Amino acid sequence: MANLDAARGLVPVKKLGNGYETAGFSTYKVASGHNQNLFNGQAVELKADGTIQRATDGGGNSAKIVGVAGGVQYVDSTGKPKWSNYWPAGTVTQGTVAAELKVYDDPDQLFIVQSDGASDQTAVGANAPMVGNANGSTTSGISSMELDHTGLTNGSDQLRVIDILDDPNNTAGSIHVKLIVRINMHAYTNLAGI
Repeated sequence: MANLDAARGLVPVKKLGNGYETAGFSTYKVASGHNQNLFNGQAVELKADGTIQRATDGGGNSAKIVGVAGGVQYVDSTGKPKWSNYWPAGTVTQGTVAAELKVYDDPDQLFIVQSDGASDQTAVGANAPMVGNANGSTTSGISSMELDHTGLTNGSDQLRVIDILDDPNNTAGSIHVKLIVRINMHAYTNLAGI
């Protein structure tokens, strides 16, 4: 049976190990006028000024992903409070006050992600880059980032495959298989600063 092609970026699912799962998030700042869409489910990183931007695909060792975007709140330029699934690129806030982006930033958080290839059990334990992290829907606010199947490696990279999602509608070895991953290049487990 073919898997449904329905990329949603990184969707929090559980924690590594058997600790209590809260799928909690922290609040980070997005600068007024920031010029990138920040979609729900998109991997994000800290800029040198302490605000958030989207993480780049295939970042290898240089990427220090701080977590996954989960929605934003801000006051628009007319003074109206906004709660949204995503940050629209170029949005200017009232008084240029930074917006608040919710980020799933626990280094032990696991996520469901769609593979852009026919990943199977041999992918478990491997690392892979993201592909399409800049992409998403401005209608739903949901990311369409996927795991780059062709980039699976035993070397360092952005995501670590932990398992294949156990679901009767998810067939390992078929294109668009859903995997469970952990952020491998996490800013809070990397010894170097931003």
